[in-house]
Amino acid sequence: MSQQNPNLRDIGSLAAWSVSSSKPGFGVEHLSDPNTKTLWQSEGPQPHLINIQFAKKQSISQVSIYADVNQDDSYTPQKISIRAGTYHGDLHEVRYVEMQQPNGWQVCSLSGDAEDDEPIRASLLQIAIISNHLNGKDTHVRGVQVFAPRQPQVSMGLMPFTTTAYKMHETIR
Repeated sequence: MSQQNPNLRDIGSLAAWSVSSSKPGFGVEHLSDPNTKTLWQSEGPQPHLINIQFAKKQSISQVSIYADVNQDDSYTPQKISIRAGTYHGDLHEVRYVEMQQPNGWQVCSLSGDAEDDEPIRASLLQIAIISNHLNGKDTHVRGVQVFAPRQPQVSMGLMPFTTTAYKMHETIR
C-alpha cells in the first residue's frame, strides 16, 4: 500500500469497481487488492476506463495509482484523465496527469494545490488511461487507492475547532 497521509482514509472498499475491458485472469479485482505483483490488464481500444461508483456522494481528496515502467514497459500508463460526477452523463475532468517513467505509487491530488483546499464531491470517479508509454495498446495498472479526508475526532465532549472565534468561547466559565 502507498504511504498514507494520516489526515486521509482509504474509501475504495465503499465503492463498486468496473473496467472497460480486461484480459482473463487480470480482472478488476486486482485494482484494489494490496498486492502490487497482481495487476489489471485491459484488452481493447483506448481509452481504457476504471469506474469507481459509490452509493452516495463522497468527499474525495486524492487518488493513488501504482505504475511501474520497469516491470510493464509499453503497458505502463502515461496520460491519465481523472473525471468525477454523479453518473456517466455528467462526468467532467478534475485532473489530467502525464506520468514520466513512473515507478511506484503516483499520487494525484483532487482537492487543489493547497493542503487545506476542499475535496471534490462525487459518487462516480472515472480514471481514463488515454495513452501508454512507447505507444502501447493495452495497459497494466497494479493498484488504485481512493482517499477521503479523515473525519475530525471528538474527545472528551470537545469539538476539534481551532479558529480564534471558537477558542474564545469553547469553555464554560
